[in-house]
Amino acid sequence: MMLVYVFFLLSALTVLLSLILRVAGGRRIQFAVNATMLALLAASAVLLVIYGYSGTFAGVFSINPFASFFALVFTIGLLLVNFIAFNYSGNYQNFAVIGNFALMGMYVVASSTSLVTIFLGLELASIPMVFAVLMSKGSVEAAVKLFIMASLSVAVLSLAIVLLYGATGSLALSSYPKTALLAFCAILFIASLGIEASIFPFNVLVPDIYTGSPAYMTGLLGGVSKKVGLAALMQVLILIFVSNSGIFLVVAVLSVLTMTYGNIAALMQRNLKRMLAYSSISQAGYILIGIAVQNATGATASLFQILSHMFIFIGMMAIVAVLEERNRTEIDGLIGLNWENRLAAFSMAVFMLSLIGLPLTTGFVGKFLLFLSAVNSGMAWLAIIGVINSVISIFYYARAIMAMYTERAGARPIIIERSVVAVIVLSLVATILFGIYPTPIISMASGAASFLYH
Repeated sequence: MMLVYVFFLLSALTVLLSLILRVAGGRRIQFAVNATMLALLAASAVLLVIYGYSGTFAGVFSINPFASFFALVFTIGLLLVNFIAFNYSGNYQNFAVIGNFALMGMYVVASSTSLVTIFLGLELASIPMVFAVLMSKGSVEAAVKLFIMASLSVAVLSLAIVLLYGATGSLALSSYPKTALLAFCAILFIASLGIEASIFPFNVLVPDIYTGSPAYMTGLLGGVSKKVGLAALMQVLILIFVSNSGIFLVVAVLSVLTMTYGNIAALMQRNLKRMLAYSSISQAGYILIGIAVQNATGATASLFQILSHMFIFIGMMAIVAVLEERNRTEIDGLIGLNWENRLAAFSMAVFMLSLIGLPLTTGFVGKFLLFLSAVNSGMAWLAIIGVINSVISIFYYARAIMAMYTERAGARPIIIERSVVAVIVLSLVATILFGIYPTPIISMASGAASFLYH
């Protein structure tokens, strides 16, 4: 119990200190304090996951293995992005404040016991993201498009919540009898939260937003913010609609469409961030497999893949930020990277191979668990389509890897800032270490999934 109060206290202190230092502190001091507080939050989240504490506060917040798992994902993700933003953000102090407010919203979503708190948490997480993109140089269009998507998501979510309340008289995250109106509500929830999670066809503006934002913001949007939508979607579908198999068949179809659309669109891209944006969309499709199978094993696989993708995507965006600073935004801009910085080239290659599903990486473990859960649940066709899509992804990842290991005339060494190197190395180590020894992450993900299916 004491650990929970420590987590709450650290959360409040993180926001409070960021506000005070925005006014009274320097950029370096704010970074040092912010990184320290986020590291302490991550450590306390790990302890919450390990001890598996469960408890409800004020009737609307629940500290449980699922909430603790996502608190860990969100906190580590924001911490890594802070290291990138410190070097490449035009105004890091504003970013630190906005990022911490968004983090509190993410915590609210993951710990919700009511649709009202999910709604409020999504608002608190989304609005700061719009401002963060808006503050970035040359990102006004991306900010406007992000605002449009967030507004559509909120509008549809509001309608879904109102209809569900009218049909049941309750806003609790609990199972209700199957009715046609509730089935319609489920479709509305999938549409609204699908916008947040980048699920096809609700992701139409995502590539534009990712491409138009600076790399550190793209890392925050794809590596952290998208996971908020997935967390909310898992809670709503599993806790409210778990008895409606037809809804999960819809999720399976959306999984196929999302991964196929993402991979085929990525094949046709020449811009590096745009390619990675479509790749990120395809990853959302793979994650949906674990939700569609409608059991704790599948949810465990989805949660593992969510954590895995967070490290991989942010690690890639750290390297993209280095290249973007040198106006190398196309895939051809990767040419000669191995001769300019071997760590960056090797890390990017490992990240891409992990997304393909190379053994001894977290990407392989995640996909193996997802496909296995589909086969064991009598949905082998879903696993087969997932494997086919993984094969398709080889072509555009291989093109990027080959470019990095193609010699560039007059290539000169690229010196990467130490804080950015730290992000690349930590992401690389996590991708390989938990690919070789995934047991700790699987155990944490299993505890979180078991809470949803208790």
